[in-house]
Amino acid sequence: MIQNLTFKSYNYPIVLAWLVLVVYFLMPANSFAQEDYSNTKISELFKNPKKIQWVKHYKGRVDDINEVGLMIAYDGKSCKGFITYLRSKERFKLEGDIIGQKIILRETDSEESVTGHFEGNIKKDFSAIQAHWFNREKTRAGLLKLQLTEREVVFPGYCGDNKWVRKYTGYVQDEQVQLLIQRNSEYHIVGTIWFVKKNRSYCLKGAMTSESKLKVKVLDDLENIIGVIDGQVHSSNSRITGNWIDAKEEESKVGFSKIDDITVGCIEYQDYMTTYDVTFPKSKNAAFNEYIDKTVNNWKQSCQDRVKSLKIDNPYPGPDERSLANAAGWFEMGYLSDTIISGYITFNKSWEDEHKDIAFNYDLIKGKSFTLYDLFKIGVDYESILREKALTKIRFTSLYGNTLFKEWIEDEQFQLFTIRDNGIRFSTAFHPIFGRQSVTIPFSELEEYLNPYSPVSHLYAERQKKRKKKRMNK
Repeated sequence: MIQNLTFKSYNYPIVLAWLVLVVYFLMPANSFAQEDYSNTKISELFKNPKKIQWVKHYKGRVDDINEVGLMIAYDGKSCKGFITYLRSKERFKLEGDIIGQKIILRETDSEESVTGHFEGNIKKDFSAIQAHWFNREKTRAGLLKLQLTEREVVFPGYCGDNKWVRKYTGYVQDEQVQLLIQRNSEYHIVGTIWFVKKNRSYCLKGAMTSESKLKVKVLDDLENIIGVIDGQVHSSNSRITGNWIDAKEEESKVGFSKIDDITVGCIEYQDYMTTYDVTFPKSKNAAFNEYIDKTVNNWKQSCQDRVKSLKIDNPYPGPDERSLANAAGWFEMGYLSDTIISGYITFNKSWEDEHKDIAFNYDLIKGKSFTLYDLFKIGVDYESILREKALTKIRFTSLYGNTLFKEWIEDEQFQLFTIRDNGIRFSTAFHPIFGRQSVTIPFSELEEYLNPYSPVSHLYAERQKKRKKKRMNK
């Protein structure tokens, strides 16, 4: 009898139905949490949906990178809705109050556990929201900026669309200058300025005070203010006009015309436990883009591996794991021309103790990167020479009076470098307290050691000839 009870004697549809039911009841409840939230209508969050006065949709970013969609409704007493991370489709429920222009919302996951809080302001006309997100314990935070949209946002845009790198030329007090300006975020501006006749370069640090206006300080290696550019970026992006304010606070008119630019590449991802994002330069040179993509994708892969391992170790995370692991990468341009592109990329991961700094110096003509070895004559102990010259300049900074700084900087090797029009800019690795320390050593101070056939020889060879002629004429 037992032998006759084979699968052939069963009705397959009935067996399949029973198996599905068994699996359904045995699976943990929160296995379907994401599906429950993704299909929940906002009206279902209210006991009496008929009392809903309005429903509004917003789109924006967390920390100017990770895109989110916000959907909220108000019934005269409370505000409820959802926030969705558009790249991962992770969704959280929101509930709270709008009092005047203040908006306070509690974030909960699909198990109704409180995972975070939003605190900020909403404009009177509801056109924009700016708020800070905090995890439950307020040990992690992010800045949220949102704009009102006509309908629910489903797909992410491009997180590099408000970031750019542009090169301008113009005059400051009758001297020709070239500016390399980088917009890292909605407001942050960095870059360099080169005074052609004086052959001196300085750092630019400042902000976009609005969508078109910028204000940047011009700083030397000791952080002394050389001047300030207070100007406006015209809608075509081809011009900057405004005022130059020198160290004596005397103003003069300036105007700069764009002569080159590159776009900003961007990768972003955020879910329940993890966040990672990176920006990187995208030039018009395919070989350079392939070179930089390899570096960025290696870092991206390590982040994705971390995401997978966290999900395997904890497939059902709770509030304690909210935004547990985060990583970020960002770049800073040092030099841009038809032949050379130079800068830094810094990578940081919360699950690793140290920043990882990578300098990229790329010969666009030959299609390959170059090192310090390529810039100096064979046999020159350039590491010792450069370290001593860099330390000599650093010793004049105000930080050098700090004992901890002094102990750290004296052991640094200044292994990172980028190119400037007038010299080589050497930098330390990133320090958690003192940041990255950088100094520029002019080509004129390195003349006797430099390789006359290096990838950047055109920046100093002609000037060396002119100086030799002057000495001979004397």
